[in-house]
Amino acid sequence: MKKAFHLIIANSLINIGAASAQQYVYPVPATPPPVYNTPPPPGYFYVLPPDAGPYASFDAGPTFYQDGGLKIFGGPASGSVHYNAGASGDASIGFAFNKYVATGVEFGINTTSINSIPGYSLSDAQFYNIPFLATVTFTYPVPHSFVTPYIGGGVGGSDSVFDPSRMYNINNQYFVTGAEDDVVFAWEAYAGLRFQLTPNMTLGIGYKYFGTGDPNFSYPPAPNFNVSFRGVETHSILASFTWRF
Repeated sequence: MKKAFHLIIANSLINIGAASAQQYVYPVPATPPPVYNTPPPPGYFYVLPPDAGPYASFDAGPTFYQDGGLKIFGGPASGSVHYNAGASGDASIGFAFNKYVATGVEFGINTTSINSIPGYSLSDAQFYNIPFLATVTFTYPVPHSFVTPYIGGGVGGSDSVFDPSRMYNINNQYFVTGAEDDVVFAWEAYAGLRFQLTPNMTLGIGYKYFGTGDPNFSYPPAPNFNVSFRGVETHSILASFTWRF
């Protein structure tokens, strides 16, 4: 009887342990979410056209002045001003946006001497213009050739310089001597042909028109003695060299 009782108790303990084992839930580690390598968003940038970039240009040649006029010589005056042939030279730097359009800034010198003014005596009367201009140039490369026609223009200013050794009025003997200058409005227009030497270098030949406002030169002592001319108009034939960086 005792033995049977002991067996019943042992069997009961086994069943209770099995039931407890079945009711216990072991935790299962969570599966981590997948990791995706997302590429960065594409960058945005501007690609210059093949013919775009900075450039430098130089030109020089003879220049011919239209007859001008004397406006003031100490007071109202008149007289045709006859200029000698002169010389012109320019340097410019700028940027070509493509093979058709370029903009830049130009500096140069345009020089001559006065040959005669009726009623006045002159000795070595030099006349200079030192222009500083903003320019725009249009080009059209001829397909399947090394020739590029161009046309353009510019506006800005010019430092006009009048430098006579001596200039005097024959009638009243008033005279001026030495250099004086005046900054005036200036403009230009030009056209010509360029010939390709290498992908980056060209030689050219062209025509340039240049004009200025009326300069006024004041000579001391006070009150100043004023000399004023009608603005110059010039016509130049220029050889040029252009280098694209």
